[in-house]
Amino acid sequence: MKEQLEGIGSEVTLEDFKVKDNVVVLIFDDFKLKILPETYEEFKFKLGTVYKKDCLSQVLFINDKYLAEKYLISKASKHMYSVFEAKKVLEKKFDDMSNDSIEAAIADLIKSDVLDDTKYAKQYKDFFDDNYYGKYFITNYLSLKQVDPKIINDLVFDQKLEEVKGQKYFELIKNKYVSSNIIRQKKKIYDCLLKRGFGTNISSSIVDSIKVDPVQEEKKLIKSYLKCKKKYENNKLLDSRNINDKVISHLVHEGYNYDDVMKVIDLDKNGDIKND
Repeated sequence: MKEQLEGIGSEVTLEDFKVKDNVVVLIFDDFKLKILPETYEEFKFKLGTVYKKDCLSQVLFINDKYLAEKYLISKASKHMYSVFEAKKVLEKKFDDMSNDSIEAAIADLIKSDVLDDTKYAKQYKDFFDDNYYGKYFITNYLSLKQVDPKIINDLVFDQKLEEVKGQKYFELIKNKYVSSNIIRQKKKIYDCLLKRGFGTNISSSIVDSIKVDPVQEEKKLIKSYLKCKKKYENNKLLDSRNINDKVISHLVHEGYNYDDVMKVIDLDKNGDIKND
């Protein structure tokens, strides 16, 4: 809006004003200026009064501040923002607005409690707690939103609640992260728990609690072994030793324990495995 003042003289006279669509149009002797009703009331404009250019620059500064405040208040009614987020939202919406006007709007919104990083951190901690996110996800999220480290450090994370959240999240994902063997399954779940923000102790404890049926795991390994063996036996370029090395490498890469693989190979050599 400052461009509107570039072509005027040092002083202008207010000749008239009109109210239209919740905007006040100030009509000066050689140009018009649109402002909010709040700005009009603050400066108490009078017809026939001469206004200096510097005064009108201040009018635009205050008007921009009000514009930013009104916009953010409307947005904040649906979504709570950190101070950092609020500034980014305003900079994106009003890319031609001065940084001073945005900073002034932010300062006013902090004073009026529209922006409060302490409340913001508490609200999002409660939200993430309810949705089974761990401590480290929550603190990293707040750090990315540039919440003051002191505010983050003052949040209380109860160890028992962290364990409960971790267990509940595990119950949600345990049937999703499956694999042909228990080792791979455990790794997938462990990685997922870490990504969700749970520490290594909680993640390890949950993964270690997964019950393993040795008989079923051996059956899975034998099935994988026979499938892999058949695949490499069809390769005429490989001899028996190379086939054996390929099978071992493949199964270990899948997540099977090396010693368990070797036991299955010995069973096969002794004729104790039926190749159906």
